[in-house]
Amino acid sequence: MQDQGKRLMLAVALALGVMLVWNMVFSPDKKPPPPPAGTTTTASGVTVGPAVATSLVGVALDPALAPARATQPASYESNVVLTHPKFVATFSPRGGNLVSFKLSDKRYQGRAEKSAHPDGELLGQIEGADAFRGTFGVNFAASTYVLPADAVWTGKKISDTQVEYEISTDTLEVTKTFTIVPEVYLVKLEVAATVKVPAGKVAHQTLAVSVFARQDPARIEGAKGQGDPRSWVSSTLVGEDIRQTSVNDVIKAPRMEHGITWSGFEHPYLLAAYAPSTDAKAPVDKWTYVEAGAAGLMRTDLEFPAVNLEAGATTITHKVVGYLGPKNFKTLEAADENSGFNTNFRHTVDLGWFAFIGKPLLWLLLEFYAAFGNWGIAIILLTFLVKAATIYWTTKSMRSMKAMASLAPQMKVLQEKYKDDKQRQQVETMALYKTHGVNPIAGCLPILLQMPIWLALYRMLSSAGELYQQPFIGGWIDDLTSTDPFYVLPFILLITMFAQARLTPATGDSMQQKMMQYGMPLMFGVMAFFFPAGLTLYIFTNTVLSALHSVYMNKFDKQSLALVEKMKAASAVATGGKASGKPAAKPVIDVASSEANSDDDDGDDSATADGSSSSSAARPRNNNKRNTKKKRR
Repeated sequence: MQDQGKRLMLAVALALGVMLVWNMVFSPDKKPPPPPAGTTTTASGVTVGPAVATSLVGVALDPALAPARATQPASYESNVVLTHPKFVATFSPRGGNLVSFKLSDKRYQGRAEKSAHPDGELLGQIEGADAFRGTFGVNFAASTYVLPADAVWTGKKISDTQVEYEISTDTLEVTKTFTIVPEVYLVKLEVAATVKVPAGKVAHQTLAVSVFARQDPARIEGAKGQGDPRSWVSSTLVGEDIRQTSVNDVIKAPRMEHGITWSGFEHPYLLAAYAPSTDAKAPVDKWTYVEAGAAGLMRTDLEFPAVNLEAGATTITHKVVGYLGPKNFKTLEAADENSGFNTNFRHTVDLGWFAFIGKPLLWLLLEFYAAFGNWGIAIILLTFLVKAATIYWTTKSMRSMKAMASLAPQMKVLQEKYKDDKQRQQVETMALYKTHGVNPIAGCLPILLQMPIWLALYRMLSSAGELYQQPFIGGWIDDLTSTDPFYVLPFILLITMFAQARLTPATGDSMQQKMMQYGMPLMFGVMAFFFPAGLTLYIFTNTVLSALHSVYMNKFDKQSLALVEKMKAASAVATGGKASGKPAAKPVIDVASSEANSDDDDGDDSATADGSSSSSAARPRNNNKRNTKKKRR
């Protein structure tokens, strides 16, 4: 039992390392299922379900009823542009769609984003690519009446936050009203479609809203851990499960989900998600596939429940709310509140098992950043605060470890005395601990306290948009959510952890002590080369504070020093040595006599005249011979 504290600490550290590496290496992407039965290959070569196929090629179930394809080109000079401090939104008469959504923050216009999203463009449009028609496209899938694929809509700007587009054919009148909530990156779409069914006819209509995002498959290759490039994936919330599919998997096979809450496209720190408003009894489905002829242009069709219409004019209305912006937790919560129905966009910030710790940490970081204007300083201040909150338990743990280290001479006596009886050795060791009020598990407490904090901070740095592309020291660490580009901080951390380990009291055998002093710092030091710089900064600051705390405990803590002296005195008495704790001579222990006494009188086995465990004190010889066999030395 003398080693169980060290072993538990070692196990906890290894478990922490494995969990962190697992989170870094294995992505949450799920493989898409095989194409369901009834899929169809369109004229453009895309394999899709039967409901999507007709909407792609723009034909109706009854070809005679389909309106003529529009030939008038869209006038891009008539685009409606809404400029706000956080973004610039551009709407086009071609499809009456949102064709550009540029984020104004310079963080989204940097090197890491230019290939996929130049100038902060969130929609990933491909200049001159016919496949891109803008997001929030409205048409009917596998329906009796459909709109021309490239129709030009009539639009007007109603206000700085509202735009309206409409189109009319012989059988359809559709109005799209966009309302922007700029403070929370929301774009609300309300569709009112009037279907005019001729006498003697029946119409089958399925309204579909199409949204787009682009991820060049070539830019995914070579991406590792938190490093650049970071890719967009198709993402859908079904129930409480976020299902993600990479662009390469979408290329292999389309993805269909039934009964969605929202669907769209997700980046580690950005989101383009669309939530349909619908009755729970009438769920919305989605299809995701890649447009032919456009590298990595993913398309998702949100399909509302089908309706059968009798002759006459019937109006169908639906709402879709889109969030187009960074995955800032507070902003996502405010977006949910401003949507008018439950969108659950906030679920995209996944803080993992320790979300109950991650949320307060994020709140504290935001407060520190608001006060000092630097996220690196905010992380350092957070480390100080966490250290202060855990200092009481850490101090108790260090005192217990120092007491255990002072009992080392008595431990050696027990190990020698009961070297052939491990079970008895463990029992006597625990009795020794109990006599002196030492807890062998207490040494694990510091890492047990820090482990959930490290994991929560890692998950927060992996998904919170507030810290994305945020610098600590310009020209060195320009992005706290990525690794240190020069590996300076990991090297410093490695050296600091070695130094701090040397200050820790030695409580185990030499092999375990070497593992604690060299193995753990080496393990965490190596992992720091793959950690986000923000997490490495936190661990480094915590290690420095722990080292300073160890120096204080070793030199100035009166209670700790008094406890050590007491333990040394007890060890000196028990081992026949001096008060320093170093035995003057090897203690003479009559194992046979001691075992004979312990066999007949267990009650005397746990206490001595000085109040210490009998296992830790050399007993006087017992001259009353008993029928026991002596073991040869």
